[in-house]
Amino acid sequence: MKIWHAIEVDIARVGETAAATQLWAFGTTGIEVSEDQNQPEWITLRAYFETAPDESELRQQIIHALQLSKLPDLALRSLTSLTVADQDWLAEWKKGYEPVTIGERLLIVPSWKRAETDPGNRVVIQIDPGMAFGTGTHETTRGCLELLEKYWPLQSDSAALLDVGTGTGILAFAAARLAPGARVVGFDNDPEAIAVAQENAEINGLADELELEVNKLSFYHGQNFDVVLANLTADVIVPLAADFAQVVKPHGILIVSGILGEQSDEVKTVLAAQKFEMLESKPDGEWITFAMRLSPPA
Repeated sequence: MKIWHAIEVDIARVGETAAATQLWAFGTTGIEVSEDQNQPEWITLRAYFETAPDESELRQQIIHALQLSKLPDLALRSLTSLTVADQDWLAEWKKGYEPVTIGERLLIVPSWKRAETDPGNRVVIQIDPGMAFGTGTHETTRGCLELLEKYWPLQSDSAALLDVGTGTGILAFAAARLAPGARVVGFDNDPEAIAVAQENAEINGLADELELEVNKLSFYHGQNFDVVLANLTADVIVPLAADFAQVVKPHGILIVSGILGEQSDEVKTVLAAQKFEMLESKPDGEWITFAMRLSPPA
C-alpha cells in the first residue's frame, strides 16, 4: 500500500498564502484546508508529498515568507509531520465534499458526486479537490467566479478571455461554459499546472474549446482581451500592473484576486496608475476580489 508523507501547518488565516506558496515550492501534490469554528482566525493546511520534505527547512522558509509579508513569526503556530496510507487519504479528502454552487449559474462537482447530482439550470464544472489547487471553494476562486459570471458575456463568438496563472483551469472552464464559442486562453508558467489543466479540460469535454499553454503574460501584449482573470497574490499582481494594461482592450475588464484586505490599497493604487477604474470590490473573509475597467487612451 502506498504511503503519503504529509505536513500539517497550523497557521493564522492571514498567513495562508505565504505558507501555501512554500508548500507548493517544496513539491506538495495537494493541500487540504480545514478551519476551526471556535477560532476562525486560524486554519490548518495539510500538504501531501511523495517523499518526506525537510521539515526544518520548510519551517524556516514559511517563517521567512511570513516576514516578507510583514507578518509575525507567531502566525505559524505549529508544523507537524505525519504519514497517511493511500486508501485512508482518499477516503479522508472525499469525506464531506459536496457540490458547490457559485453565483447564479455555476455548479462545481467532484467526480464521485456527478452521477447523483441534478444541476438544474446551472453550468457544471467537474473538478476533483485534494490533488490540485483551485476547486472553487477558496474565497479567491469563488470571488473570481462570481465576478466572471457578472462581467463575462453569456454568448459571443468574438469575445476573448485570458486566465493568468490558470492552475487547475477552473476559471477558464467556467468562461468556456458561460460563453460557448468565445476564445478562452489559460496559461501558466508551470508545465505541471498546464498538464493538470489539460487533464481537467478532457474530463469536462472542453479540450477543443480552450487554449491551454505554458507562457508568460508579456507574450499576450496587444491581443486585446475583453476580460482578463488573475487569481494570484498581491506581490505578483503589483509588478504585473503595466502588463495587464497591455492585454486588456479599452473598456475591457480586469478581475484580480488573491489580495488580503491590508494589501488592497496598494493594488488599487498601482492599477489605477495604469488607468484601471474600480467597478466592484468583493470581500470574502480575509480576501478581496476586484473587477476593474481599463479606460481608453485620452
